[in-house]
Amino acid sequence: MHDIFYYIINSFIFNESIALEDIYNYINLFYDEPLEISSVKTEIFKLIRRKLISFENNKYTLTTEGNVVLNDQKLYHVRIIIKFYKKYRKDRKKFALKEVRTEQSRLRNNLKNNKEHKCVMCRKFLPLCLLETAHLKPRCSLKLPEKEDNNVCEFMCRYCHKLYDSGFLGVYNGLLKVSLILKDYDLTYQENVLINCYNERNKKYFDFHYKYIFNGTKY
Repeated sequence: MHDIFYYIINSFIFNESIALEDIYNYINLFYDEPLEISSVKTEIFKLIRRKLISFENNKYTLTTEGNVVLNDQKLYHVRIIIKFYKKYRKDRKKFALKEVRTEQSRLRNNLKNNKEHKCVMCRKFLPLCLLETAHLKPRCSLKLPEKEDNNVCEFMCRYCHKLYDSGFLGVYNGLLKVSLILKDYDLTYQENVLINCYNERNKKYFDFHYKYIFNGTKY
């Protein structure tokens, strides 16, 4: 049931403050499996303990941290819509939508010229075509000076990048942290391995991800 976390957060997309029944009804519109309202309430309590949701006057409200996660989800769905639009619009070659990332090529060139060509998570030495320019803090949460900061990106392979962005891998005090969710899968990540690229310049980006994105336990 770990993905119910995202459905609960997304239920706040149209209202800042909602009741338990509102969350339950929203989830049942999209969730594949039938859920009891008591199960939804249990999951909400977990998010309250993680300080993503607050409860007052019989209504639930996203905290500042919860809104960070919601905004990240909004960006994810916008990207899906853009990809669909680009694929099916008749004049897509001429009018295709494109997310402009003017700094991306410069950040990647910096990694190519100054970093080992290894994934910082799994430490595999890989050709550049398999190494992605991974933002340590979600780009949608970056301030303008941070977007231009060379320290906001590191090389990650596609698998590690996806797991990191999804909150299944994290870094705390320079050590790799692995979500319990991954224990159910055939993966070989070893927790508390030193992340060689970790330093005082990128610490704030790793810390943001660990605090707001990383999920160390099963939902």
